[in-house]
Amino acid sequence: MATTAYETGRTPGRQYLEFNGISSREFLLYLSGPGVYDAPAPDVSTTSIPGLNGDLITDNARMGLRRFQNVNIQYDAFFFNGLPAKTAAVKSWLLSPAGYQKLKDSYDPEFFRMAMCTSALTFQVTRQQAAEVELTFNCKPQRWCEAGQNAVPLDSSGSVLENPYAFHAQPLIRVYGDGEGELTIGDYSVVLYSIDGYIDLNCETQNAYNADGFCNDTIYSEDFPLLAPGENTIVWDGGIYSVEITPRWWTL
Repeated sequence: MATTAYETGRTPGRQYLEFNGISSREFLLYLSGPGVYDAPAPDVSTTSIPGLNGDLITDNARMGLRRFQNVNIQYDAFFFNGLPAKTAAVKSWLLSPAGYQKLKDSYDPEFFRMAMCTSALTFQVTRQQAAEVELTFNCKPQRWCEAGQNAVPLDSSGSVLENPYAFHAQPLIRVYGDGEGELTIGDYSVVLYSIDGYIDLNCETQNAYNADGFCNDTIYSEDFPLLAPGENTIVWDGGIYSVEITPRWWTL
């Protein structure tokens, strides 16, 4: 007799998450509700001054850009038969990766987070072959837009790239060219002294590199470019042929 969708747990419409490139559906693990999306707290310090009402607030920001703290995301999850084997597999999947991994769920498929699983994974058996578990992930504050991970080719100087969100993005910029050139994005300018095919500017890690390795000593800039909310005009000259930008849009 054929196995039904209900018996396998693969019934239509069940919600799931993906972590470190692996879907919870591979373990027949599903979500019984969306994650608790608490807003991340801004990183501020307060100082009480004797004799004055209210606290002095210091915003721990860089260049006027607010910094946000990590946030915990919690999911209630459950799975079907094969309980002993599945608990071991789920623990290995969620707890073995070191460092931040990509986390997304089917409730909010256009965005993802960078997360670590910090739950002790205590399984509550609801009947002989099923269990419930609360999953807790410690996440960076950003919700990155999936579409913002795609490279945008710019073939002409003066092109405009619009940031649809309220937060400055730290893009990955590939500059194609030969020799020396200057790239300007909004208020940011980068001089590249020795382009040999291309140079990547990683504005998050603040590094310049190509296939041969790091080449930070071949560029000059007061700071790596950011993509401000709204329109950003990208201009270049000299030996630069074209530019490709992976914007890395994000929101909270």
